[in-house]
Amino acid sequence: MRDVLIALVFPILLFYIFKRPYIGASLWIWSAMFYPKGWVWGFANSIRFNLFIALATILAYFFQKEKAKYELSALSVLVFILSIWGTVSAVLTISNPDIVWHEWNLFIKIMIFYFVCTMTLTSKHHINTFLWAIVLSASFYGAGEGVKYIVSGGGHVLKGISGSRLSDRNELALALNMTLPILLFLFSQSKLTIVRLGLASAVLLNIVAIIGSFSRGGLLGLMVVGGYFFIKSKKKMIVMTLLTLTLITANHFAPDKWVDRMSTISEMSDDNSFLGRLTAWKQAILMAGDNPVFGAGFKAGQNPMVWKLYEPDFYTLNFLIDTGEYVSPAAKAAHSIYFQVLGDMGLVGLLIFLGTLWYSLKNLKSVIKHSEDIWMVDLAKMLQVTILAYCIGGAALSLPYFDLSFALFALSHCLRLIMLKQQRNNDMQV
Repeated sequence: MRDVLIALVFPILLFYIFKRPYIGASLWIWSAMFYPKGWVWGFANSIRFNLFIALATILAYFFQKEKAKYELSALSVLVFILSIWGTVSAVLTISNPDIVWHEWNLFIKIMIFYFVCTMTLTSKHHINTFLWAIVLSASFYGAGEGVKYIVSGGGHVLKGISGSRLSDRNELALALNMTLPILLFLFSQSKLTIVRLGLASAVLLNIVAIIGSFSRGGLLGLMVVGGYFFIKSKKKMIVMTLLTLTLITANHFAPDKWVDRMSTISEMSDDNSFLGRLTAWKQAILMAGDNPVFGAGFKAGQNPMVWKLYEPDFYTLNFLIDTGEYVSPAAKAAHSIYFQVLGDMGLVGLLIFLGTLWYSLKNLKSVIKHSEDIWMVDLAKMLQVTILAYCIGGAALSLPYFDLSFALFALSHCLRLIMLKQQRNNDMQV
């Protein structure tokens, strides 16, 4: 039944994409985060939803009669350079080419997605639609998992969306932390009581889901987001009360094993899992030392042969990252967006990646400082928190090439251009 329903609705969605390309960009992020293939098990499972949505959106944009001239920005130039850097890195890889080119394929799709967003999201309505698509993907799934966790009395084991970019619980926890500010923004903008109630419930359930993920990085990210809102809030007593009630509720439902796992945050130096991450960071540094410009290629550090090649030299970095006598039984993922890029694309590639983060935040700061549109200023503030959650939470996850993060980068570009357009129109009227 579910397969039949999706098969009937999907052509209608494609039709509307050709009429309004921004719907395509919104469905693109929705399908990337929600992964509709994971929800069907019959004939519809063979449909490549994301591919059809992407092709339809790109074609719709280029065949659109009235479209504004594309305006470049420093951020878009950096994303384009990053795309080239990743491609050259894949060509020059020291790892298994088949694996590297598979990862490059995922990477380049996200780069294309960024540019599609910057070309199609040109108004307040477009951006609001896009934000709802984000909420109705990751946040919707998180709310469902939060309900299961509460109903089970803390016994439900939260898992990511199987087969998707968020299949790992740590990655899901990061995505949920990143969407919390967006949920709060939509709550502040909504006028219908039932919508506001639904969004408020989603915020609380997503917080429960983050706690239920057993992700230490997720808990740290939640503390960052909560701390930001506490510092910025004019009603600190209300925020403190809500945070306290949430923590008391979570502590009531959280089993002993959750408390035991979170308590290891202060004892990381004795945790083999964390020591494995530190060793992977050494690997990334050594690969970048030998290949400082273009790096070793996508996920080269996870190749057992490459790992064995550098393993004898890990001890040379003990002065920088002390792992003692620890020896990893197998190749490890970098577990850090920064060290992942460092190993994949070298020091230069890392600087380019950091540039995209910096210019995204700079765009949002410019909007907050110069825009007279309250909607735009409020959204820019929330997106700043979202990117901050990614920067901090991503420090412990291998998720540098992430659909949601590049969607946020694109939104920062779009908001700035909309602001500049409004300013030009105001100048012309004067």
